[in-house]
Amino acid sequence: MNTQTQLGQITGTLKDLAQVFAIVTPYTSTEKQTLQLATITGQVFECCDSYAAVKHTTGEQITTTPDKFTLPAIEVSKALTAAAKLAGKHAGTVEATLTATPEAWTLTTSAGQTHTGNNPQHETPNTGAIWTAAQTSTETTFTPFSLAAWQIERLAKTTKQAANNDQPATLTNYSTSTKPVIYTITTATSTTQVLIMPTKTK
Repeated sequence: MNTQTQLGQITGTLKDLAQVFAIVTPYTSTEKQTLQLATITGQVFECCDSYAAVKHTTGEQITTTPDKFTLPAIEVSKALTAAAKLAGKHAGTVEATLTATPEAWTLTTSAGQTHTGNNPQHETPNTGAIWTAAQTSTETTFTPFSLAAWQIERLAKTTKQAANNDQPATLTNYSTSTKPVIYTITTATSTTQVLIMPTKTK
């Protein structure tokens, strides 16, 4: 576990920000407070729960300052979705700014909308070592593995949300059926990676 700064700001169109948070938020825990934050590092947005992690790299015109900070993913995503629905077809041109302080977060838009919420202070998981281990493992002869139904469903939703078409999630890193695997979804403007712990088949 490591503590990240909660001072930061993100700027982009309302549509782009709502899309990014919609992709990563399903990988936050609704039960463990320590797993409810999104970590933003430049153009990379990360979330994780006890079973999976997601890393979304966007090519959209989104500006973040400083290099790394956190936001409560679920509440921010709800606010962005509500604001985007209210903006309707203009969501792609409305500018949105998310500002985080150690006490609160605020969403403001060029259309005059404002949403605020609490920014809880707690530690966030350091998933860097897990990603590195999965990506650098020597790939062996493919061994069948299984995923729980809810894992497959969540991966399918992520694929649909991230790609917006029938583009598949490709298994890009694997080692054995008892270590994490990485599915990657690549589009013209973004890359979404989902790290999942499979269940060994009998």
